[in-house]
Amino acid sequence: MLRLMQPGPKLNPGVAVEFAWCLHYIICSQVNNALLITHGALSTLGLLLLDLAGAVQRTEEAGLELLACPVLRCLSNLLTEVAVEAVGGQMQLKDERIVAALFILFQFFLQKQPSLLPEGLWLLNNLTANSPTLCTSLLSLDLIEPLLQLLPLSNVVSVLVLTVLCNVAEKGPAYCRQLWPGPLLPCLLNTLALSDTEVVGQSLELLQLLFLYRPEAVQAFLQQSGLQALERHQEEVQLQDRVHALQQIALRG
Repeated sequence: MLRLMQPGPKLNPGVAVEFAWCLHYIICSQVNNALLITHGALSTLGLLLLDLAGAVQRTEEAGLELLACPVLRCLSNLLTEVAVEAVGGQMQLKDERIVAALFILFQFFLQKQPSLLPEGLWLLNNLTANSPTLCTSLLSLDLIEPLLQLLPLSNVVSVLVLTVLCNVAEKGPAYCRQLWPGPLLPCLLNTLALSDTEVVGQSLELLQLLFLYRPEAVQAFLQQSGLQALERHQEEVQLQDRVHALQQIALRG
């Protein structure tokens, strides 16, 4: 299957779609994902992802999303088995081309298949969770603003975008220096105006990291009515502790 899914002029798109879904079900069955990784599954899927990103730039051909969905799911699920840095030698999963390819696909999904955006963002989350290299790629390729532009699309998308940003912020002060100043803080204040508990909770998590590693952001937060934004959620049981902790940090700052 992996051999027949190798991108190239001989690749049959219909066959690739069927095999990609087969591979997805095999991965989900948890039979022996380590063996799949050893046999180059990550390499093949990564190359397919790059090939798909190139294809959507070259053609308006319908049906590319049919292959994108299982490829994204397979990569996401395999990456939960092992840290990206540990498999970086296979297909250069640490390569910034992977991140760039995902953002090309995001633009394609926005136009053709918005329901696939969460699939791509989940993969981006799994790529960046344990990889300072790919977090650096997000910053060096100036992809934070395009990521923030996805926030208003849906609550599901918002949570995933905020989770990816948390992955970046938790890497430390050097990463937070590139997140702020910029559009991040105004965007977080907008998400705090929402009522979805999961979105707000992830926003609070990101704010806490930003305040920890970029204390200068606290004053800007206060100047932009941040305390009032927090007060909106101080009675919500699931959020109370985090809201109170941020209020204390803000007042001390």
